[in-house]
Amino acid sequence: MPNSKSALWKIREDQLFRRGVDYVHHAAGGIKKINSQELAHLNQLMTETTDEPWRFEPVEITIPGGEVHHFNLVSNPINRARDLCGQAVQIAGNGDVRDAALYLYIELVLAHLFRDANRRTAVLATLWILENGGITIDADKLLNIPLGNLRSDDERKAFEEKFTALVDESA
Repeated sequence: MPNSKSALWKIREDQLFRRGVDYVHHAAGGIKKINSQELAHLNQLMTETTDEPWRFEPVEITIPGGEVHHFNLVSNPINRARDLCGQAVQIAGNGDVRDAALYLYIELVLAHLFRDANRRTAVLATLWILENGGITIDADKLLNIPLGNLRSDDERKAFEEKFTALVDESA
């Protein structure tokens, strides 16, 4: 991925994102369930690769506010993804679809499990959980909610409020 994204690169990412959204619209609600294997597939749709999408090495990420975060490999990212998806499915099964989607989105963004396209993959996984619960939202609106630093209580709360408003306007 180029450091400075050109206009063509952004168009390519948008087209891949559209393809991922279409895939989720067709797959969610059917016999397929969101799990680590589907997360990997969603990420591969976003990166247009068949390579192993999981991040097994430490990485340094600069978040939109300019703060740098270091991600060390603490556990197997596939196991972590399986746990996150399982927890989200359980929360949704208890009737808290919005909370399940919010949980999965935030945890996937914070965990940074993939080499690339972590946020877009998190959006698709969130759409999947919501659509399984009968809620359809505008994927672009979710992708464009400013994240800030989700490790900060104030910024996390601001994101949660915007997320809740987006889901409520769609419900």
